[in-house]
Amino acid sequence: MLRSKPLPPKIQKFSAYVCDPFVNTYDSQWLANAELADVVVVGGGVAGLSAMKTLLTNGVSNAVLLEAQDYVGGRVRTHREGDILTEDGAEWIHGGETNRLYGLAQELKGLTQPLPDSDYDFRLRTQTGGNADENGYDTASKLYEVCEKNSVLKKYLKFGYGKCYADRFDKQYTRYEGKEQEREAWRHYLEMWVNKDTGLSDWNDQSAKDADYFTDWGNDQWNQWADGYDTLVNYLMKDIPESKVKLSSPVCRIFWGNKVEGGSLGGRVLVVTADEVSYLANHVITTVSVGVLKKRHAEIFTPALKKSYRKALAVTNLGIADKVQLGWDSAWWGPNPLSLQIIFTESLPAEMSWLEGVMEFMTIHQQPTMCQAFVTGEYAQAMEALPEETVKQHAVWLLANATGQEVPEPTFFRRTQWGLDEFMEGSYQSYVTVNGARRILKNRKPLSKPALRKRKPVRLSQSLCGFSQKNI
Repeated sequence: MLRSKPLPPKIQKFSAYVCDPFVNTYDSQWLANAELADVVVVGGGVAGLSAMKTLLTNGVSNAVLLEAQDYVGGRVRTHREGDILTEDGAEWIHGGETNRLYGLAQELKGLTQPLPDSDYDFRLRTQTGGNADENGYDTASKLYEVCEKNSVLKKYLKFGYGKCYADRFDKQYTRYEGKEQEREAWRHYLEMWVNKDTGLSDWNDQSAKDADYFTDWGNDQWNQWADGYDTLVNYLMKDIPESKVKLSSPVCRIFWGNKVEGGSLGGRVLVVTADEVSYLANHVITTVSVGVLKKRHAEIFTPALKKSYRKALAVTNLGIADKVQLGWDSAWWGPNPLSLQIIFTESLPAEMSWLEGVMEFMTIHQQPTMCQAFVTGEYAQAMEALPEETVKQHAVWLLANATGQEVPEPTFFRRTQWGLDEFMEGSYQSYVTVNGARRILKNRKPLSKPALRKRKPVRLSQSLCGFSQKNI
């Protein structure tokens, strides 16, 4: 497939960021009126909630959690609407029993098992509804299995993660006797498959060396929470009094030096929110997303973060993976769960070209009349820029054309916009660029080493220095 028309331009964010008025400013009243706290936790995602739960259960009662959004959970966000339950963010417990969440879900009697592959109505189609070559799918599936193994990546450590797939594709495709007229379409399908599981725009954006450091979970079991991923959020919140959580409280400034204008901090940290509520804390735990930290750290922290952290952030990005979800009163595609794999043998009109980032529609687990597609990277950004009704029309068009069936008007539609969320700036995992891994961040271990200031450690949160291939 050759794209003859460019993707539509990414949406521009013209509205001012809530913390813009605080850049390079200081008000003596912040220190004078500051509430005293032992610990301030910045960010109410799973990391922040876990930190808060740990503090409280270990006797640190004078702690407060500041969350920028009007909900807790971060990228764990379950949507309920009548009998409908969908996930905007995290959906699976990856790795099965090797993931500690698997045991927790069992303990809470909240674990549900995936359906066997044989239960699905599995279809391989072109975007116009023709039957796609099964040999092409087998090629993509085989290469995905091979290059996901850490041991295979060792010969590609100087290159982008996608080079493993790209170098092997033609030989494998020929060996499997794939149709020549579909070769490029299946190559694109494979890249979209890889990007769906990494949040990349281009499969060579991430360093293979960085990918090699991630945990290889082996065969994924695709387990899920029976009553929504927010079961985890509710479990964490059970031990956290509501009075300790301040919603809609974006943190704009963190002063962690010896003093500020007009006063000494006394070895403590001054935290200021967008509402100019301030806290003077002995310790601050910052768990904001890597996307926000990368974009805003120079505006938030005074003095600046240490140079090694700043250099690391410069070569680290947060991927983006959005979901497009549709539902109907009944399953128009048939009685079995749908697994619709799509290849694009021709380019789409520019406004619809975000659809080329979709490689499958699948029935949502425990929602037999609903299906969803993932869209990542530049395709996700293009989708986010379009009106919601337009995105729905495009998705229905693709489903109708690829299946050759009449698709009724959806009774439910939802799409995520993680890239436009100024308190997230993306979703999925963080990754180190190729040049970054070569010159600056050969591995993430240095990021886990704390810097000391006044004998107190300063360290980055696990979302940047962690080693897990999959987010929770």
